[in-house]
Amino acid sequence: MDFETLERSFPHHKKVSEQYADAGALEYLRELVPEDIRRAEKGSLVVELLRWFKNDFMRWLPNQMRCGRCAQTGKDGPVMQSTILPGTSWQLRKIELYRCPSCGCEESYPRYSDVRSIAETRLGRCGEWSILFGAILNSVSIPARIVHDYLDHCWNEALLDGRWVHLDSTLQFPISLDHPHYYEQNWGKQYTCVLAFEPDRLEDVTCRYTEQWETVSRRRLLSRDGKSLAEENLQRLYLAAGL
Repeated sequence: MDFETLERSFPHHKKVSEQYADAGALEYLRELVPEDIRRAEKGSLVVELLRWFKNDFMRWLPNQMRCGRCAQTGKDGPVMQSTILPGTSWQLRKIELYRCPSCGCEESYPRYSDVRSIAETRLGRCGEWSILFGAILNSVSIPARIVHDYLDHCWNEALLDGRWVHLDSTLQFPISLDHPHYYEQNWGKQYTCVLAFEPDRLEDVTCRYTEQWETVSRRRLLSRDGKSLAEENLQRLYLAAGL
């Protein structure tokens, strides 16, 4: 990860986070949450939302697509060839096109950052899941933000009992709730910078997700390209991204 990668991501994360304060979008999302979950006790609401969102609401977009038409013949469908097209705006980041090398079947999957569009398709990977789940949390009055590790994963944090708590809607409960070291311990993550985003601020939360801070600190020194990773510098650049 280089400093320019961080800076280039700021406008997108700011647009995503601003949706968390959009009253119209939040009201739309709140109505999608089953009434019995909305009425859950405060202590169990987050757990119920995590279970519903993963098990009943969202679908995962595989990294490799196999041809469903060929699979209907009773054989495993071949892996489809992929092409990535650039999106038209921050709401539509890109479009993934897939074509079967055997039968020529074609499929396309838009990759959205707009919470309404994600809620309509109910499909995506960790980016879509975390963007939408953070908005849903805010829609039921649980302050939430999106977190990016600048490796290959995004998740959320929610403000619970006065502290920001790790939430990952792509994982099964209970790992999905307050297990910040899970990725480093189980996925072998080697962090440089983990940032949490709100509409008007960011926070460097790297130390929350690592048990190897000395190693991470050395990595940060080697990766900053002579530019400061100090939180006040990142915050200044983040605020400027909205201008």
